[in-house]
Amino acid sequence: VDTNLIERITDGIFSKALQVRRMIQRGSTDLMPLPLAEIVALSERAKALLTPEQLAEGADAVACQRWHRPTVEMGVREGYAEWSKQYDGEVTINPLIALEEPVVLEMIGDVAGLDCLDAACGTGRYALRLAESGARVCGVDATPEMLACARQTAEERGLTLNLRDGDLRSLPFEDGSFDLVLSALALCHVPDLRPVMAEFARVLRPGGRLIVSDFHPFCLLIGWRTAFDRPEARYWIETGSYTHL
Repeated sequence: VDTNLIERITDGIFSKALQVRRMIQRGSTDLMPLPLAEIVALSERAKALLTPEQLAEGADAVACQRWHRPTVEMGVREGYAEWSKQYDGEVTINPLIALEEPVVLEMIGDVAGLDCLDAACGTGRYALRLAESGARVCGVDATPEMLACARQTAEERGLTLNLRDGDLRSLPFEDGSFDLVLSALALCHVPDLRPVMAEFARVLRPGGRLIVSDFHPFCLLIGWRTAFDRPEARYWIETGSYTHL
């Protein structure tokens, strides 16, 4: 079996399936038969490359796949409150974080002695690292359950974090409070960046740095969503198709 070819075909099927999903979400299904036909053609091509044994094995495994479970849509606050129960256990296996984190850590660099804000800090994925690196760290998040996890981890590690429950559009900090503001994988939930960026600029000191990571706009356009899995269902957290371009 040409595994590289199978992988390319599978990527094509996945992309077309996301395209169909976005058409359904937008209510614009007139052209939907085209990507559906392409999915069928790609599937038949993949099927022709596999042995009967491989096809039988795949059929047995289909029922175990996450896309065969119900999908539950949740709001941002509600969704992250639920996800907080398992979030830290998934960080090491999340493929998006695996791509994002090394790049962001390199951008952060040496923060010893600096005042840093982790905006939408969640369970403290970056806030804890900043504190371990010698920074004075504040964090703000709109989900108390995520903040509770961050506080517990900080206490267990003997770290000091100033964590606040708050909104990115109205940060609970004085003007010019920080040398660094970081916001990681959060702005996809924000429909209008203007008030958020104005707040980031307000709390930054002259010469301070802003680091933002997020979904690529194309990923949102084709249907990517913030999500987590449980045995009974796949949970999608409200993520706007905001391209912020």
